[in-house]
Amino acid sequence: MASVGSPDLFQLILVGLGSGFTVKLLDIAYQEIRSRLESRRSASRFVDEHLDPLLKSADEVVGKLVSLASEDFRSLAGDQQVEQIENHDFGSLLYLLCRFWARIEIFRLDGLSVAIASDPRGARLQSFLACLESRKVRVVDRISQRAIGELLLRPAPDYFHTIGYVEFVRKLESDEEARRWITPIADVLSQVRHTSIRQQLLLYGVVAHALIDTLDPQHIVTSRRPSYPSKLSDKTRKDLQYRVFKVYLDFVPDKSKYLWGQRKPIAKKD
Repeated sequence: MASVGSPDLFQLILVGLGSGFTVKLLDIAYQEIRSRLESRRSASRFVDEHLDPLLKSADEVVGKLVSLASEDFRSLAGDQQVEQIENHDFGSLLYLLCRFWARIEIFRLDGLSVAIASDPRGARLQSFLACLESRKVRVVDRISQRAIGELLLRPAPDYFHTIGYVEFVRKLESDEEARRWITPIADVLSQVRHTSIRQQLLLYGVVAHALIDTLDPQHIVTSRRPSYPSKLSDKTRKDLQYRVFKVYLDFVPDKSKYLWGQRKPIAKKD
């Protein structure tokens, strides 16, 4: 038997300690890897569940804006009243935008405990939502958008869903508090005779269009739609080219579709 002070005993002790330390490190590393994999799986499941409804909602907004852009928003001309919605195009655009914001609110509320960015689609969606809510892209301020989104939510036992168009119109015509929250976006849509308002809506629509094209490139749940570059002012096009697509959405693959369409960009002079 080795004596207490013998070198062999110390070597055995060191080996034992070293082995225990190594096992502990491996266990910690394993638990960390397992936690990250589980987080990614959780994020992937969350995105699978919530992405399609949000894309479909965005798709309807884009479809309506493409239609209105083709006729320069003429069907929205004149004063519009939310107390008595008589203009179908006004009512439908108002509802579709509000429902899209409700879908964003559902995504935000349900995703509070999920590391959404660990899924590549979730990370890109977050970039799109940040862009849509940025100061120079959004149609109304961020708090108003969230309040409007909440207005269209109807909670169920295990999930949220959005109210339909008929209930939406009924709520606006009979509920003064609902009209109070809807007023910011209703006021914007009532002023489309102003070029600046039209361009803001068109810019917002381009970002929503890029969202559905990027996150549903095969258009499995959305429609393949043309863009409207000829309707954009030079200022709007520059904002999209140098700020939106360069700062927020540099990963969007076919930016020229939204900026130029079939036209080629004008070459810069030396």
